[in-house]
Amino acid sequence: MPEQMEDVDMGFLDMEGGPPEPPMMPEQNPMEQMGLEQIHSVMTRVMSRFKGGIEEVRNLVESDKQDIKNFKENQGEYDNITDNLDIQEDTDTDPTDFIASSVPGSSLVGDLENKDEGTLGKFPWETPPEIESIVDAFDFVTNNKNKSVNKENVLKLMYAGVPAEAISRTTSFSGFLEGLWTPDISELLVIPLMLDFVADAQEEGFTARIFNDFNDDAVSDETVLDIMEDLKPEEFNTIKQEANVTKRMPDMEMEPEPVMGSFLDMEEEI
Repeated sequence: MPEQMEDVDMGFLDMEGGPPEPPMMPEQNPMEQMGLEQIHSVMTRVMSRFKGGIEEVRNLVESDKQDIKNFKENQGEYDNITDNLDIQEDTDTDPTDFIASSVPGSSLVGDLENKDEGTLGKFPWETPPEIESIVDAFDFVTNNKNKSVNKENVLKLMYAGVPAEAISRTTSFSGFLEGLWTPDISELLVIPLMLDFVADAQEEGFTARIFNDFNDDAVSDETVLDIMEDLKPEEFNTIKQEANVTKRMPDMEMEPEPVMGSFLDMEEEI
C-alpha cells in the first residue's frame, strides 16, 4: 500500500512561487495630483503672510464665528427695523418681467433667430478659459489687487464690515464670467483669496470679518420650544405655566442654613 503523506503546514515562503504579491495600490490621477500640488503651493504662500501661522488663522476664524453667533442671538432687536423705514414701492416695474427672461440653457442650443448655426460661445464663459491653473489665477488676482487703487478699495470695504468671503466669491466668480478660468478654479480660489484679503487687513492694523455666515449645529432653546409647541402642546403649556409662575414669584431672601460644626469643635465647646 502506498504510504500516506502527512499533512505538513506550509507557510507563504514554502509555497511554490513564493509569497503572494501585495495588492497594487490604485494609481493616482496625474491631473488630480497636479491640482493638489497647485492648491498646496497657493495655500503655503497665503499662510506665510500670517506671523502666527495656522494658530493665528484659527484664532481669527473662531473669533469671527463667535461674532456672527452673537449677532444672530441679538438679531431679534432688528426684526421690526423695516417698519420704521419709509420704503417706496416701485410701481413702474412690471411683476411679469421674469416671464420674458432667458430660458436656462437656451444659449447652449442656439439662438431662436438662427436655429441652424446657433450662438454657442457668444458668452465669455462658454469659450475655453484663458487661465488653466489655480496658481496662475491666484497670481492674476493678487497682481491686480496690489495696484494701489484696487487694494485701497478692498481695504475700505473690509474696514466697513464687508466679509472677506463676500469679496473673494465676487472676485472669483467675476473671473469665470469674463472667461478667465473655469468654474472649478473659481470655487477653489475662494478660500486662498479670502485668507489673502484677511492678511491684507491684518497688515493694515485691523481685523476683517471673514465669513458671510456659518452653520451652527447647536439648537437654540427657542427652536426647541417652537417644535414642542407643535408636537407636544401639553408639555409646552406646562413649561409655559411654570415659567409664568416663576416670573410672578417675588424675590424672597433665603435664610442661611446653620453650619454644623465638626466633632472636634463640639468637643472644645463641651
